Amino acid sequence: MTKHGLASPFFNIPLELREQIFRDVLSCPSQGPNLLRTCREIYNEARKFLYHRPINFRNQERLYDWLGVTAPHFLRQVSMISLSIHDVDLQTILTTEDLTDEAELPVQLHTWRLYEAELDKLRSSFQKLPNVKTINIQASVRHQSFLYRDFTTAVLELLVSSYPLLMDLRLDGDWHHQDLAVLSRLQQLSSFTFDGFSSSTSTETADILGGLSNLRSLSLTSQHAILTPVTCRRSLFTEKHQSFTGDVARTMKQLASFAVTEVRPTPSPTLFLTSEILDSLHNHSTLDALSVQLSHPPDRDVLEALEIFIARSNIRRLELDWPNFKPLVLRNFQLASSLLRCLWVRVDCEADAFKILCSLAEIRGAGDVQELRKIVLVRSFVTSVDAISQACDRKDSGTGVSSDLLKTVSSGLLPRSVILRVIAALC
Repeated sequence: MTKHGLASPFFNIPLELREQIFRDVLSCPSQGPNLLRTCREIYNEARKFLYHRPINFRNQERLYDWLGVTAPHFLRQVSMISLSIHDVDLQTILTTEDLTDEAELPVQLHTWRLYEAELDKLRSSFQKLPNVKTINIQASVRHQSFLYRDFTTAVLELLVSSYPLLMDLRLDGDWHHQDLAVLSRLQQLSSFTFDGFSSSTSTETADILGGLSNLRSLSLTSQHAILTPVTCRRSLFTEKHQSFTGDVARTMKQLASFAVTEVRPTPSPTLFLTSEILDSLHNHSTLDALSVQLSHPPDRDVLEALEIFIARSNIRRLELDWPNFKPLVLRNFQLASSLLRCLWVRVDCEADAFKILCSLAEIRGAGDVQELRKIVLVRSFVTSVDAISQACDRKDSGTGVSSDLLKTVSSGLLPRSVILRVIAALC
């Protein structure tokens, strides 16, 4: 309503279209809630879409507190959550008044009852969020007690039983003790992220992931700090083979997207961006998106393996993110294939951005990359693979070079006049 009491023309739009507008604006975490300040009617219609955003909880207590103050009809709107699993506070064992009814119980039994009580609270919490389809569960990367490991295993079991229709699961932190067999019950799972290590063997992992017929996206996020023993810490993980190997990748014929993130404190061989794994993927006819994010530049062997893979595969969206990216890499290793439609690259400076664009213009002038429709050049370090994917999922006109090139590059990387000259060459 206006200040004179007249209805805004906006409310003449059908409710379905208005809700689509609200959903597009408020579901994106990068957008603020300013739309809700427009008027009372828009506030009442649109505020439920705020709950479509990913909601992050630093620990279980934050989740319980939030559920206690949020209306049930808003909880039903929640579809994406991130939860960090903290260990149970065992200090109550030392409080005598808490042991009056169970004083004769062994300490170990009473301890596990505290974990069971925590699981009951989590079960009740999941029941209040019935429509969750995307979950990020973070386990501790510090020294884990055996009780904590059993607890996180029970949490994952609880999660799978509470959300059998889960579509996107991300396991962050230390899950190396976890058997992946529980994933076999998630037959609607379309996206899975983990660090490539678990208690499951590579043969078991191949059977599990290969049996998920709807799994289209796989992300491997290596955590070298977990694999490296430190002072006063006993680690068995360095003695174990990784669960994800080339044989596992070979069984996942349904993959459409494959992402590798490797963050290492010092330059060292990559775990998953290897010729073995890339060779196992090049015959996957459905695979059309590859994302590579490294904390150090890849060596020549890796680049050559990447070149061979791209030449043999159907990659249409390529995302390359590592420091000191050399513009000549695209040409020298032929990483821009004839099928490529979207290229995402992180650059260090505007000079490198200009060289990349000029290199692509020359490649296109020679008759290649004719299908290229979108180039995204960014300067800042992106730590989330999902953020990288979102950059290439935006809609474009479908002809020539996307306007995202202007929007992305002209915001501080290159002068607009230079961009226009390069775009003219590309088109």
